[in-house]
Amino acid sequence: MARKKIKVPSLRDIQKKFPGQYIASQVDESKMPWLPSRCLALNKVMGGGIPFGKILELFGEESSGKTLLAYDFAYCAQYLDGIVLWVDAEQSFTNAWAEANGLDLSKVVVYRDTSIEKISDWIAMQALYWRSQLTHNEPILLVLDSISALDTDNNINSEMDNASADMGNRAKAIYKYFRIRNEMLYSLGITQVYINQLRKNLKAGMFEDPDTTPGGKALAFYAHIRIGMYGGKQITKKIQGKERKIGRVTSIRTKKNKVAPPGPTLKGTPIYNNKKYVEVGIDRLHFLDEILIEEEIVEKSKSGTFTFRGNTVCRGAEKFIKLLEEDDALRRKLIKRAHINTLGTTKKLLESIETNLYPVDGIDNEEYEDDDE
Repeated sequence: MARKKIKVPSLRDIQKKFPGQYIASQVDESKMPWLPSRCLALNKVMGGGIPFGKILELFGEESSGKTLLAYDFAYCAQYLDGIVLWVDAEQSFTNAWAEANGLDLSKVVVYRDTSIEKISDWIAMQALYWRSQLTHNEPILLVLDSISALDTDNNINSEMDNASADMGNRAKAIYKYFRIRNEMLYSLGITQVYINQLRKNLKAGMFEDPDTTPGGKALAFYAHIRIGMYGGKQITKKIQGKERKIGRVTSIRTKKNKVAPPGPTLKGTPIYNNKKYVEVGIDRLHFLDEILIEEEIVEKSKSGTFTFRGNTVCRGAEKFIKLLEEDDALRRKLIKRAHINTLGTTKKLLESIETNLYPVDGIDNEEYEDDDE
C-alpha cells in the first residue's frame, strides 16, 4: 500500500492562516509606545509607564490616591492627542474634579453602569470606533472605576434574598470579560487601568499575604502590572495661621510587573488633593534623587552632598529636588541618562512612527452573551 504523501506548508501558507504569527527577533520593542505618567520615578519603576495594549491594576486602601493616579494617566493620554474612556461604575466621576486634574472634558467619554455584560459590550464598541478614528497611534486609555462595584445582570435584577451565589457569578463574569476582550483590546492598543479596592483576608495564615482584592483572581492574572497604594499620614500646610489638609503621603508598591524588572517601593510619595490650596496630583519629582543615585548617575556623600560628573551640585535632598524643578536643562540631562520615559520622549516617538500599528481590519468583536459556564 502506497504511503500518503504529506504536503508541507510554506511559511506563506502558515502566515496566511495564522496572521498573528511573527518572528520575535523582527520586532523592535524599543519603538513600541508606552503611556507614561507625570511622576518620573514611577515611570522608571514601571519600566516606562503602561505599554499600549497592556493592563494596569491599581488597588489600595480608601483615599490612597488610586483614582487620582488614574487621572494622571488620563491627562497624559490627552496630552498625546488621545481619548479617555471612563467606566464610572462607582458613580464618582465629577467634571469639576476631572478639570482640577487637568483633563479636557471634550476628550473624555463616561459610561455609568455596573453591569459587567453591558460594560463589556460598550468597551468593545468604543474601542473599535475610536481606533478607527485615531489612526496615527494616538493613545486610547480605558479606566474602569472600580472592579469591586461591578455585578452581573442576573444579580442586579434579582432579589437580595435569592442572591446566594452572586459572588461566584460575578467572578465568573469578570473572568469571561477578560477572556473574550483581552485579545481585541491588545490588538487595538487600548491601554487599560482597572481600579480595585483592598480587603483583608481573615483566613490568611502566618506567612500568607493578609491583603486581597475583590472580583476574583482573573484581573490579578491578566494584569501585566499590579500596583498597590497604601495611604499614610495626612499632609498639612499652615495657611493664614491655620493648619489645612492638602494631601496624603502614600507608599506605591509594585506587586507584579511582567514588562520590566522589579523596582523599589516609592515610599512617602506626596499626593495632593486639595485644589483650594495646592495643585492637585502626585508629586512628579518625588524619589527621583534615589533613582538617580541607584543608577549611579549622581553621587551622594555621607554629608548629603550631591555631585554630578565630579562637580558639586548642591547639599541636601530637598535642595537637589528644588534644583531639578528650576533647572530644566539639568533635569532633562539626568532623566535622559537614567533612561526614564517622559511625555516629551513619547510624543517624539509617536510622531516618528509612520505606520498604523493598530488597524481595525480583521478585529473580531465577540459579543458578550450568557453561557453555561
